[in-house]
Amino acid sequence: MTGSLRSLARRLLGVARHPTYYLPWIIRPGLECALVLSNVEARFKPEYASGPFRASVVQYDAQGAAAHVYAVSLQTSTDAVELPLKPAAGGWGFVTVTGDFTQSDLYVTLSDGRDYTATHGRGEFVEEYPPVTRLLLAAARGAASLVGRTVPVFTRNQYVFVGPGSRSHVLLMNLSNVTNSIRAVLDADGRAAGSRLLRLPPMGSHLLDVATLVDVASLAGRPSDSAALRLRLEGNAWFNLYLVGAGPLDLAGPLSLMHVK
Repeated sequence: MTGSLRSLARRLLGVARHPTYYLPWIIRPGLECALVLSNVEARFKPEYASGPFRASVVQYDAQGAAAHVYAVSLQTSTDAVELPLKPAAGGWGFVTVTGDFTQSDLYVTLSDGRDYTATHGRGEFVEEYPPVTRLLLAAARGAASLVGRTVPVFTRNQYVFVGPGSRSHVLLMNLSNVTNSIRAVLDADGRAAGSRLLRLPPMGSHLLDVATLVDVASLAGRPSDSAALRLRLEGNAWFNLYLVGAGPLDLAGPLSLMHVK
């Protein structure tokens, strides 16, 4: 029922959904981020077996600006390209991939030169709101922000780790052309342990340190080095997330990116 109501509301408000394949990126000192692009699907479809296969990769920074654009070409269906990404404002964001092979699983890797982690991207969509709807949404968002809330059009629930030995950051990606106020609420045993209202610009991103939402020492009865809590996220426009795993060294140490459903 909720999905049907959202679909009806999108039609009434003129919201368009453009199919988009996207992947997260994060670059830190001593940490390289690269895409691994291949055309796996073409190997199983003879009509698409001959190249070259071309794609355009647009890298959006944390403020939603298109910081870098890359042209990629695969000569055959068995080729693969490793594309190192360049630093951009904020140190994180996401990339979009368009072209001849966007139905294949594409991967993003993080490496410190010795070890690496990898996760795949998502073939979903980006929402485009027309001018009048953007004005209406901005007014509603502004009114809700006066009491520390947002317009909860989209919600996500995700378990995260909080603690000095095992911690999660959450890379939030605003996949729309409107400002997205996202309210993050950390739940501990059925009570709100902490919350924050985040403001993401169109196509912008935010790396949320979940530990900053709560005093870990106040979580009575839990191990001091590990606490698994539920994070609830509400946004006034379409957004998605990737988990960023960080150990005792936090963002100064090895990191991992994890795709979640």
